[in-house]
Amino acid sequence: MKQGFIDVVVGLQWGDEGKGKNIDELISHGKYAGVARFQGGANAGHTLKYKNTTFVGHIVPSGCLQKDVELYIGNGVVVDVVSLIKEIDELKNFGFKITPRLYISNRAKLVSYLHPFIDQADEHYRNKRGAKIGTTSRGIGPAYADARARRGLLVGDVLLSDFVEKEKILADFHMNVLNMYQEKYGFKINLQKIKEAEKKWWEALEELNKLQICDLSFLIQKRLSEGKNILAEGAQAVMLDIDFGDYPNVTSSNTLPANVCLGLGVPHTALRDIYGVIKAYTTKVGGGNFPARIKDVVLEKAFQDAGHEFGATTGRPRMCGWLDIFALRHAVMLSGVNKIFINKADICKSSKMKVVIGYKNGRKILKEFPLYLSQVTDVITEEIPGWGQKNYGVKDKKNVSKELQSYLNYIEKKLLDLDVKIIAVGTGQDRDQFFRWSK
Repeated sequence: MKQGFIDVVVGLQWGDEGKGKNIDELISHGKYAGVARFQGGANAGHTLKYKNTTFVGHIVPSGCLQKDVELYIGNGVVVDVVSLIKEIDELKNFGFKITPRLYISNRAKLVSYLHPFIDQADEHYRNKRGAKIGTTSRGIGPAYADARARRGLLVGDVLLSDFVEKEKILADFHMNVLNMYQEKYGFKINLQKIKEAEKKWWEALEELNKLQICDLSFLIQKRLSEGKNILAEGAQAVMLDIDFGDYPNVTSSNTLPANVCLGLGVPHTALRDIYGVIKAYTTKVGGGNFPARIKDVVLEKAFQDAGHEFGATTGRPRMCGWLDIFALRHAVMLSGVNKIFINKADICKSSKMKVVIGYKNGRKILKEFPLYLSQVTDVITEEIPGWGQKNYGVKDKKNVSKELQSYLNYIEKKLLDLDVKIIAVGTGQDRDQFFRWSK
C-alpha cells in the first residue's frame, strides 16, 4: 500500500492571516483523513465559516466542520481543557459531534488553572519595566515554561492514580510564584477568581477523562502506513516563532513547519507540501516593533475596519501595515514554503498600495533580517496601483481587476528565486470566496 504523507499549513506573517479558511477549504476536497494541531494552545483563534455557521476555534483543529475527518491534538500543544470542552459543546450545538473522531496525545501538556494568573502576573511585572509583550493571558507561556523545567502536567497524567498528588505539588509551586509577584512587584492575587477557575478546571478534567487520550505518534504513523494523508495545522505564524521571531515579542512555541515532526512525533520524511498563508497587507497584534505599519492613522483605521482586524481570541485591534516582502522572504526561507495562499485581497483602502522591500538601520540597508525589529529605523517601499472594492467575492481569475493581477504578479516576481508560487487568492470571508491563481 502506498504510504500516506503530511502537508503543512503555516502563517507567514505575524498571525491572523486567515489560515482556518484555507485549512477548511483544503480538507473539503477529501484528500486528507485527518487534521492535526502540532503546537500552540488556546492563544490561537481560527475563524471558520460553513453555510450559516461561524465557529471560532482555539484548540480544536480546523477540520472540525468536516464530518468525516479525524482531529488530532499533538504532544507539542498545551491544552486549555476548559476551552477544549467549551468548544466541543459549542460544536455539538451546531450539529457537529466531534468526540468520536478527536484524539489527544497523552504527551500533550496541560494548562493548569493557575497558569493564566502567572501569565497576568508576568505581564504586570513586564509592564512596570515598560516591556509588556501583549500576551493573550491564556497561560501559554507559563505552561511551556513548566514543561521545559520538567515540572508540568501531561494530558496522560489525568488517567493515572497519582494525578491529584502531582497537581497539588504543582499548584503549591504556582501559588509561591504568585506570592513572589505580589510581594516584590505589587501584583494583586484575586483568590476568588482563582477559586472559580479551579472549580471550572476540575469539572473540565472530568470531561477530558471521557475523551480519546492516546499515543498519538503511534496512531498517526499507523494512519500514514494505511496510505492516509494528514494536514498539519500551524497556530500563530512564522514571524512569531520563539527562536526566529522578534524575541521576546514572540509566542512560546516553535511555529515553523520543522516542528511538525517534534509536535506530532513523525519523521521528516513524512512531510510533503508546505502551504504558507499571508494577507494582501500585513497585521500585527501585541507588543514589539512593526516596521511595515501604515503611518497614516486614518488610513490604518480604514484597513482595520474593512478587514475586521480585531483578535479572534482577545478582541484587541490589530496594527495594520503594508505587505512586507522583506519579512515574507525571510519567512519563506525559514519555513520551506512552496505554495502560498493570499487572503483579504478584496480589501484595498488606498489608491496606491505600498510594499516594503527593505529595512534600514540609519543609513545602512540591511541585507539580513535583524536580531531585533527595534534596530529598524526606516523601511524601503515601492508603490503599486490600488484596486478599491472591485474584487470582493470574485471566484474566477478572468474576472479579477487588472490592478490586483499586477499586484499578484509583482509578489510572485519578488519571490521568484525562492521557487514559491501563489496558488489561490481570497476575496471574502466565506470559504468559497476565492479564485485559483496557479496550479
